[in-house]
Amino acid sequence: MRLRLLLSIAFLACPSIFPAHAFEVAEFKAGMAQVEVKNQLIANWNFDRVLEPSDDVILAYDNDPNVARRYQFRFCKGRLVGFEQDVRPSLRSLIITVNNYNNKYGQPFRVYSNTHVVSNGEKAVFALFWKDGSDTIGVKYIVLPNVEQMSLAFDAQNLCYPTPRL
Repeated sequence: MRLRLLLSIAFLACPSIFPAHAFEVAEFKAGMAQVEVKNQLIANWNFDRVLEPSDDVILAYDNDPNVARRYQFRFCKGRLVGFEQDVRPSLRSLIITVNNYNNKYGQPFRVYSNTHVVSNGEKAVFALFWKDGSDTIGVKYIVLPNVEQMSLAFDAQNLCYPTPRL
């Protein structure tokens, strides 16, 4: 009884020690079971392809490049802990998204910028990350020789990989 009372007092006095919420994007919520994401939600979104490149990743996308729909789901011990969604890349989209996140979450806690050589040329990466409780929200912009990519990333704190995930 005393332990329950102490935990209640601790929760009321210091709610930040307990995660208040986890990310929720569209119908996808942190902590969802992997089978639920795959069977119930992805089937309803009518993606052209749903792949499982590993035990802890589901990739859903459309074949038509004009649609620009690609979702990546990352799992830890069968539960959703990471979600990444491609958006149509443009400088305008990047500026609007960063401005919106700055207004909502404050200045980013991490900025990542790097250029390196890959098999088909140079790859430039620019990413910004914000904290929302224990969650990490990110915007990534990647420039490759023949294509640009922009994605929004959401990661819940977990035991399987460190966040933010570059």
